[in-house]
Amino acid sequence: MRSKRYHRLSAAAVTLALLISACDDDGSTGPEGPVAIETAVILNSLDLSLTVFPVGSPQNRRAIGLAQAGSPVSVAVRNDIAVVPLGLLSAAAIVDLKADGVTSVPLPENSGATGVAFFDDSTVYVGNPSRNTVTRINVNRGTAEPEIEVGVFPQAIIASRFWIFVLNGELDANYQPTRPGTITVIDPKADTVRATIALSGFNPSAAAFGPDQRLYVINSGSFGQADGSLSVVDPVALVEVGHEPGFGEFPGDIAIDQSGFVHVSSFAYGIAVWNSVEGGFRFSPSDPLVLNGHATSSGVGFDSAGRLYSLIPGDCIAPSVAVRADNDLTEEISVGVCPYDLAFTGVGGR
Repeated sequence: MRSKRYHRLSAAAVTLALLISACDDDGSTGPEGPVAIETAVILNSLDLSLTVFPVGSPQNRRAIGLAQAGSPVSVAVRNDIAVVPLGLLSAAAIVDLKADGVTSVPLPENSGATGVAFFDDSTVYVGNPSRNTVTRINVNRGTAEPEIEVGVFPQAIIASRFWIFVLNGELDANYQPTRPGTITVIDPKADTVRATIALSGFNPSAAAFGPDQRLYVINSGSFGQADGSLSVVDPVALVEVGHEPGFGEFPGDIAIDQSGFVHVSSFAYGIAVWNSVEGGFRFSPSDPLVLNGHATSSGVGFDSAGRLYSLIPGDCIAPSVAVRADNDLTEEISVGVCPYDLAFTGVGGR
């Protein structure tokens, strides 16, 4: 097993750290009232649940059931709210992380629901892959607004301060890519399409902003072809400015630390790590980063302390674990069946 020291913060984690800078893991009250507690939210796809815990005390985890049916693979969080598109079920679950309450918002008929991102405290965008559209949802009212046409098979969404970036897999009815992927850029002020970005890679599945403010997109490629790749997008000029092959068999998730190391997960090999500053792999798919002996990973992320989390899918029949790496120490946190996505937020304190 290879290990490295994880003391850097991801770009997303820096923002989170600022939001919960007064955080007290025991939920104490500060000078101006209750403080937010940094909380991990892990989506368990096959048992339709969230595993939720304070990052300072993962033993205090709890499970929140989402629905009776569905096939969720993505979660977005903001403050006390999590939103989970329910996959083959045309709906999204809105979860109150303080009260553990769940409400369901219907989406257009036969739309599917995959990919989600918050734009502001009340607004999320959800992908409708079966209709080649996205839906804007007001989480406070629990209402869905009219669809916005995007590319073929939208399956992941990420928001910047100004734009919504929708990753279109350009997949056919058998979920195979028919051409290189695209990104539809939406202006959330008008809910109109600003631009379409052509990618060089096939089947874009996840994206993250790096410390250089560029958008890094992982392209899963075709299953069994070992043609995963990384696209680099300028989010101001709205063009792809780089394309890196060599990410192996069907990579799926991405997280970037504050030094610019791009961490990419794969069921097939674990975690690849690519240096966005100097170029080249630190850990390649043929010589991957393996945590606690788990040579597989279904999702990656960083908390505000710079600790790396890797989701271990296991056999997707029984409950599994998330591995957390902090310097040279690792620990395993019990989660549900087939963990697939994770996110961090500050709960409470408002």
